[in-house]
Amino acid sequence: MELNRLFLRYKKPEQIIYIGDRKVYLYRIRKGIPEKINSYDRDGGEVFFPIEMKKDLIRTDTGVVLNPGDFVFNLLSFDMIPFKKKEKYDLVNWRVEKLFPEKIDSYIHEFIQFGRNTILSVLVRRDLITSLESEVSDLGVNLIYSGNSTIEIMNSIRSEKDRPDFFIESDGSIMLSVFFRSGIPVYIRKMRTGRGADVGREIFKTVEYVEKNYDYSPRSCAVFSANGDNLGIQNELKEMKFKLIDHKRPDMRFLPGVK
Repeated sequence: MELNRLFLRYKKPEQIIYIGDRKVYLYRIRKGIPEKINSYDRDGGEVFFPIEMKKDLIRTDTGVVLNPGDFVFNLLSFDMIPFKKKEKYDLVNWRVEKLFPEKIDSYIHEFIQFGRNTILSVLVRRDLITSLESEVSDLGVNLIYSGNSTIEIMNSIRSEKDRPDFFIESDGSIMLSVFFRSGIPVYIRKMRTGRGADVGREIFKTVEYVEKNYDYSPRSCAVFSANGDNLGIQNELKEMKFKLIDHKRPDMRFLPGVK
């Protein structure tokens, strides 16, 4: 199963709406190459799509990608993971129910297995996705995919030869870091932060935590940002002597099907 296949309906859409922390972006993808059509300020509240975006939409298969702010990530380790789908699902649900303070019945719960012992569990509120789909139906487009930007990035870079030890995803006030060892995620941290020294301090604390608790020292990093504002984070990483790995289209790696 592909990492970005979070929900049941999935094929690569031709038109994608990315719902960021502070902005909404509209893209079209032709032969794996994305083109940014426009960006719009978010109105806030419970409304996902700005009114002015509707004039730029075309009637085609459309996907929606949400930023990580509304998702809950859990990395789970098991001595043994059952092969059968139902047994695996029951085991992961049982573990998440022990960790999660709310009833997971009100959430869509998907998970991805890495290697023999690691599961990445992803939760998003069911009513949020229902509201999203309702709004999309009013736009007059055919919604074929709803996804998460972090999973899209993981899927996008997993085949790269020069994979980073960790990546940072930044969008507005949201910053998320994902650490890997031998291609398997070992730690995910999501936070809301300011800029400048706050960002550098949080990165340092997170790397220090990983070094102390996971017995390895990450040395290379990649930065992805929907608004293309990577420079500040990259400068902080350079100060900490990390090797920066450059990827093509770092401001679009959260889109499904991007080459």
